Formats: sequence, structure tokens, C-alpha cells
Amino acid sequence: MVEIIAIIRRKKASATKEEFGRIGCLGYSIFPVLGRGRQRGLRGAQGTEGLAFLPKALFDLIVAESHTQETIEAIIRANQTGEFGDGKIFVIEVAEAYRISTGEREP
Repeated sequence: MVEIIAIIRRKKASATKEEFGRIGCLGYSIFPVLGRGRQRGLRGAQGTEGLAFLPKALFDLIVAESHTQETIEAIIRANQTGEFGDGKIFVIEVAEAYRISTGEREP
């Protein structure tokens, strides 16, 4: 299993949810977050101070390794504009997972 964390523009959250539904990915968490990347926030006129942190949405989901690539492609399809600020995707290997209700270890 892998954990996929995607930080995207908030206005693209609905399109991302639709893509997840299209590929059959129904389990995920979404959080409103503030952040900045290479663009370092927004600048005002003539480089004056603007917004240091931008509103973003963070999707967090666990998928089988066999579904990793299609999930990443779905996120990119829903969010890619070619501009700075489209977001970032992180893929992290999950060593173990347990179902709290039963205590069983999941594969």
C-alpha cells in the first residue's frame, strides 16, 4: 500500500473528487490548508507584499500499489493548468495498517 498526499488549488477539489469517482477511488480525506511553494505566495503591484500563504486543499489517501499510477494520473488530469501553484503529489510507502474496529492487520 502507498499513501498519496496531493496539495492542490482549492477550486480544483471538486474536479479531483470527480476523477477519483471515475477511477473507483472512494476513500480519501480532504483538508483545507494554507501553503506556498516556489511562487512564494502572491505579490501585489510592483512586487509589494501580498498573501504569504495561499488557500489549498490537501487530499490524503491510501491505495494499493497497483493503483498508484492511475491515481496520480487522475490527480494530474484534474489539476494541471501548466501554471505555478498547480500543486504537488507525494507518494509514501505504508508499512502497516490496522482496522481499529476489529484490530486486524490489513495487507
